[in-house]
Amino acid sequence: MTFQEVWDPWLIGPFLWFAGIAGMGSVAYTLMKLFKVEEKLKELALIAFASTVLGLLFVVADLSRPFNMPFAILSSLAQGIFLAKLAQSWMTVGITLLFLLLLFTLLLLLRHTVAGGLAKLTDARWFLVLLALIGLLVTIYSGFLISSAPGIPFWNTGLIPVLWVISASICAVAILKILVHSEAVAHLLTRTGLGLDVSELIALLAFVLTPLYSGPEAARESAWVLVFGGLAPAFWLGVVVIGALVPLVLGFLLLKKEDRRLGVAAALCGLLGALILRILVIHAGVFEVLHL
Repeated sequence: MTFQEVWDPWLIGPFLWFAGIAGMGSVAYTLMKLFKVEEKLKELALIAFASTVLGLLFVVADLSRPFNMPFAILSSLAQGIFLAKLAQSWMTVGITLLFLLLLFTLLLLLRHTVAGGLAKLTDARWFLVLLALIGLLVTIYSGFLISSAPGIPFWNTGLIPVLWVISASICAVAILKILVHSEAVAHLLTRTGLGLDVSELIALLAFVLTPLYSGPEAARESAWVLVFGGLAPAFWLGVVVIGALVPLVLGFLLLKKEDRRLGVAAALCGLLGALILRILVIHAGVFEVLHL
């Protein structure tokens, strides 16, 4: 079989991962501020900002002429056609959202480090709600970017944005599990993580089994290579076992009694599984064969 060559899985996979962490990490920051949980907000702001920067670096690195992108944006703004470009290109939408998230997370980072005077702005409810909205849109966009790609039926499903949001939420919960030491918050995160892990398993099974038994030929090939073919060891071990089942089992153990070491182990497994998932989904894409 021939894998797609639209995007490099080792560049776009990490981009999607970092975009999800930055997006849902920003949502997590908003929720913590609104519920007055002040622990480790500086570290969370740093992670959200760094993830946005790294996401931008990875997606720009995949472009054939990366240094042309800023000039293209400035040119379209100067010509007054930027909004038209925005309506025509998912990539333009994504880059715009990522730059907005970069600005917002930079303000958060400055507020917690060298510019405490920004607190009046960044702690305002409207700012936090807008931060969460942009973060959520970045996460959803990263799914629609894949699902709207032409010619690769395996990707053309609304399940990808749903799976991406669930998986990115697991990453945000995992980061909080690593950062936060409060037992009450950790217990809430454990219960939230369990629900997300179960949801991810259901969405993952639907994502691979639906095309395997009823999709177009190219989609069946992609699903087959993930479930039974060359990518199956990485899929079953990296995504299903390490990324979902291990955190699920550890989560049930943590329900009885919180243990920081088990919590961190579950969090690291969830983060690793989310990264492997994105790399494999990009790698498994197969072009639809045109019959003339």
